[in-house]
Amino acid sequence: MGRGARFKVKVEVDKRLLLLLRDNPEVALKAMDTPLHAATRRILDISLFLVPRGGAPDDPVDLADTAFLSGPLHNPEKKSTTWTCGYAHPAAGAIHQGFHWGAALLAPPDFLRRATKGVRAELKKPVGKALMGAIASLTPKGHRP
Repeated sequence: MGRGARFKVKVEVDKRLLLLLRDNPEVALKAMDTPLHAATRRILDISLFLVPRGGAPDDPVDLADTAFLSGPLHNPEKKSTTWTCGYAHPAAGAIHQGFHWGAALLAPPDFLRRATKGVRAELKKPVGKALMGAIASLTPKGHRP
């Protein structure tokens, strides 16, 4: 075939598996806890190298000392889960990983955004693996997704 040649591709999707997963969101949300926690922890670890050190003269609290990691926050009705990390200081804020909902959040500080760069791309594979594991746990033993 030459460059720009067109051909049709037929893709079959087993909708039963997707419906099964949609009807049992807690299984998928729980399965995503491990990869999302690991990614969020890694973002926090990377950001600790980037966060400004030392407190301002009028604020002796060191920004790095206010680091936190929290989660998971599951919402089965909206089929979402969120892990959060960041800094509990007015000068910083938090960043979220996962599938989250709600109003748009303020942009996180630059050192948190830079820490997420490579982690988000790396997160796709373990989340996909977790979802496939969740589907497998919902299907009969002889049936593979």
